[in-house]
Amino acid sequence: MTPLSISVATDVYRDASRCEIVRHRVDHPALAELSRSLRTFIQSLGDEAADKFWWHSLGSIRRMGFTFCATPLPFSQAVAAAGGIDWDNMRRQVRLCEQLFPDAYKMLANLVEQLEDLSMESGSPFIEVLEQLHQQSGELCVVLRNPRMNQAVAAFFAQTATLRNARVVSPSQLRGGHLCNTLATIGPCNWFPEHVFSAPRAAAVHVVSLRWIHDSWKPGPVFLSNSDKSDSRSRNHRIGVMPKVSGDTHSENHFPNDFPPMHLLPPIPTSTEYGRSFAVESRDSEETVPARLCHLSGQRIVFVAADDGSSTLIIDTYEMVHAAVRRVPVGELELGHYLLLRTSGGGDFITPLADRIMGNLAKKRRSEQSEWKQRLISAATDRFGQLDRRKLAARVSAELQSQNLSQARSANVHYWMSSKCIRPRKTEDFVAILTFAGLEERFQELWSAMGDIDRAHRQAGKAIRRMLLHKITMTSLESLERDGEIIFELGDEDGGTLSAFQIIGIVAEDYNVPTDRIGVLLDMDD
Repeated sequence: MTPLSISVATDVYRDASRCEIVRHRVDHPALAELSRSLRTFIQSLGDEAADKFWWHSLGSIRRMGFTFCATPLPFSQAVAAAGGIDWDNMRRQVRLCEQLFPDAYKMLANLVEQLEDLSMESGSPFIEVLEQLHQQSGELCVVLRNPRMNQAVAAFFAQTATLRNARVVSPSQLRGGHLCNTLATIGPCNWFPEHVFSAPRAAAVHVVSLRWIHDSWKPGPVFLSNSDKSDSRSRNHRIGVMPKVSGDTHSENHFPNDFPPMHLLPPIPTSTEYGRSFAVESRDSEETVPARLCHLSGQRIVFVAADDGSSTLIIDTYEMVHAAVRRVPVGELELGHYLLLRTSGGGDFITPLADRIMGNLAKKRRSEQSEWKQRLISAATDRFGQLDRRKLAARVSAELQSQNLSQARSANVHYWMSSKCIRPRKTEDFVAILTFAGLEERFQELWSAMGDIDRAHRQAGKAIRRMLLHKITMTSLESLERDGEIIFELGDEDGGTLSAFQIIGIVAEDYNVPTDRIGVLLDMDD
């Protein structure tokens, strides 16, 4: 993050004292019709709109409708940047609707037809206004509501002669020392954090929004000034300088057909709903692990292992001139950290490299690792019956404690049973579980073998860190701060691609989820 130095803070104060917020209302009748038809349809469904059929049938329409309302891209390009539309599946849902809900069939079919027409358009109502602003100022910064479209919009600007010097910025960049000559937001003020307007990083902020979206935001003073206190008659605000508002302000009056800004945002299940759904799924899973749910930039989530000793790699940009890659316990993750995940080749990016380090020995060592775990689980099942993994771990823990073999808690035993664990840290704990599994005579052999795996994992972790540090020093992190994500191509040696995603929420509750979900990036709007 660009630090907020004293000189930059002075510039911010100066801009805030003279800032003018200019509203630009744009029109697109076909998009307005789609949005109104969709709202009418959802209102007619009432509580049934939350039904799985309608969620699935209307999901793409709602997401693409919002994308058209919030993205300065030709509509056809916006569809491609958003991942495309599965028209076959959408038409299949329309046919199914005709059978299941005949009264709603025509309305759904009409919505799909309207969306298809819009998706083929080669224009956008926002582009002309941005071109004019760009021409007037010579440069322009643009902030979007959906950061997942940042890269596509930045690429479009770079390829368009009339917008070549326009740049995409994020609200988080506008908290630091990132200053603009002219800033434009795509969408109403209510879509963006308050600081974008109340502590502006530009002398002029242009709000480019569709005419039929109601925008009730009004400026209030934030920074203290030396103006006469008697000039302020408001007891609800600190005394300061209010940004001026100009431009097309007529729709500050709320007309019946206007859309409240937040109504246009596509519905997204909460992180907690995801956690609960996977907790239910995990009841019948062969192997689960306690997990912490992190909400990431771009409406993504990921489960990270939260059992004893679990840690994860992050990029930390706070309080440092240069970003740092470090491993932190899961319990110490914070909002604003950038979580590193393997986004190709699977969720675990350490294991493939560790296996390469072990070379020909890897297959034998992994077999031995699997063997003692399976023997432990089989011994527990033979003794206590067919129970789920967590209950088996609790029984084994109680048995070891009653015989004074180990004071390990059930959470420890559960972790040792999982594929994520190499071996217990303490030799006496390993002796205890091998004794329970009937493998006590092989303790030295297996302790040494698991030591080979442990050393390979440590070497792999250090190698990954070195590669990341090298990549970070060679890579501008502007896109990370702008988009809340970045991809690091580390080559073939690591067996996959690493990506960093900004943490924007952490669910306090832990969930038991299948181990194959740990570290796997999930879209919340799927």
